[in-house]
Amino acid sequence: MNSSTLNTEYFKLVSTLNKDFEEILIENEVHFRASLNSFSLISLSKKRPELGIKCNYKSYNLTNDLKSLILADIKKINDKKNGRLTPEKELQSWIIKYALNNKGRLPFNEEIHFITSELAIMNKEGKKIVNDILGYNKKTNQLCIIELKSDRLLTRLIEQVDNFEQIILENTTFFNELLFLNDIKFSNSFSIIKIVVWPYNKTSPKKELKKVGIVEYTYEPYYTFKQHS
Repeated sequence: MNSSTLNTEYFKLVSTLNKDFEEILIENEVHFRASLNSFSLISLSKKRPELGIKCNYKSYNLTNDLKSLILADIKKINDKKNGRLTPEKELQSWIIKYALNNKGRLPFNEEIHFITSELAIMNKEGKKIVNDILGYNKKTNQLCIIELKSDRLLTRLIEQVDNFEQIILENTTFFNELLFLNDIKFSNSFSIIKIVVWPYNKTSPKKELKKVGIVEYTYEPYYTFKQHS
């Protein structure tokens, strides 16, 4: 896949909306999320984690009253019935909400800043590869592939992070642009780090993760985190 085929148009719009209407979005526990072909408003509330609606791109570009449009879309989310609640959705919403309330910093490592979530890109074989959370560590100049798990299935985890690492390597121009949209400037090419966040277990840290270069963070109830090197 060629980087030039990936469009940042929706990511630019979402970056502006999340910055300009930060107060309203935080107050209502929502945020805008971009994809390659659309953008959505996503709930971060405990009652509706990751419940979202697709936004009308034309309406957002034509209206002179974005605040009213955003409030109307928030109401649409609040009027929807809850979807299928899962531990991963609850964890993802909690992490993103924390980041939005703390200048983008992620709760398990405040050196890592939130970039986007649920980013889906097709690989060269035509398979859709999805990443839970994409972050960036300014201190180490690393793009962070973060997977959230409620189970500890190792084989599936390794496959997911490796697949998304390949997506990044095939589309470096796109990811450079994505970082730029998030006010991240760097002089040299970034490196990549793979991370898992999953429940604490007596087997932590898992030696298998260290062998394949995956950093392990575990959490216990009420989301207290611990890094395992």
